Amino acid sequence: MEKSGTQTPLSLAAAEAVRTYAAAARSALGAAESPVISYAGLWLLLASLAPAAETETDEILGLNRADARAAALALLEAPHPTIGAAVAGWLRPGVQLTKGLPVVLDPLPEQAGLDAWADEHTRGLIKEFPLEIDAQTLIVLASALVVTPRWSEQLGEGEDGLLLLEDGFQAVVETEAAGPVAVACPPSEDGISIYSVIAEEGVSADDVWRAADEVVRRIDAGEVRDHALAAQQDGHAWTVREVTVFGGAPSDRWRSHLPEWSEEDRHDLSAAPGVAEVARGVMAAVEEETEAVCVQKAVASYDREGFKAAAVTGMMVRAAAAVPRETKVRQVDLRFDRPHAVVAIARGGAWEGIPLFSSWVTPA
Repeated sequence: MEKSGTQTPLSLAAAEAVRTYAAAARSALGAAESPVISYAGLWLLLASLAPAAETETDEILGLNRADARAAALALLEAPHPTIGAAVAGWLRPGVQLTKGLPVVLDPLPEQAGLDAWADEHTRGLIKEFPLEIDAQTLIVLASALVVTPRWSEQLGEGEDGLLLLEDGFQAVVETEAAGPVAVACPPSEDGISIYSVIAEEGVSADDVWRAADEVVRRIDAGEVRDHALAAQQDGHAWTVREVTVFGGAPSDRWRSHLPEWSEEDRHDLSAAPGVAEVARGVMAAVEEETEAVCVQKAVASYDREGFKAAAVTGMMVRAAAAVPRETKVRQVDLRFDRPHAVVAIARGGAWEGIPLFSSWVTPA
């Protein structure tokens, strides 16, 4: 739970920008119930490419183009014991750009080369790049983000089959977004806090996420402390009772019962804030007509030893499909809107010409 390192004004601004962007992207994508997604991974890619955007990015990425790029570079170059991050770009040999892009572009490899990049930069958690390249692919841009914190001590196992947390941060917090919520965060010395937040049944996923953002902000501000209890009686996800313990100083005993889980997901990020603006800037670097797609693959797991999560976000610029020229032809429409026969005929070898199935079809 302790914060490590010194945050600069730029890093503080980046943290706020990513938090704000995550909320906006979650809403735009309708992704409140997605099993796993990394808005930070998407933000990192877009911020790295921000100078290519045709408009300023303050309202989208939370920082202007220059500051967004600087913040992304600072994050990529900052060492962290548990986080791995990378941004890369590839250009098909022979493709000429009309302007430079704010990333180093290596020669576009085969699909296996992109898969190997994803595998290496997610510590083996994602084996395949989220986009498949083809002959029309001109540029591929990507970010990778991976976190692998371990708990300071393994979680136990409760009688209910759930993981049992008896240390770390645990609290019941009253929130504006979702009313009282229970919060649990196992202790870790790896510089990452993994908060679980549960609200009353029937509260929308959007409101639970708003409550989670509120809780984290208040914890960081010192407004919510460990073992805070907003309600003195049983609630929607907790019970309060007296128990007898032996030895030690008298104090409240907190325990959280948490599920072990593993998820993976794939997201079309075309509608995420900033994707279209950045993609247009990248496409403008290619003379021919192009189209862009942005996709993310993400995985995460939570067990007695710790938490693992990784995401690879890929943006691909392809040559647009050729628009067929206009011409005039005779149009013949056949309508099978009355009872008619259908027959299946075998073709080839000893079965050639044999009617296999016959049907009399009466349209509804």
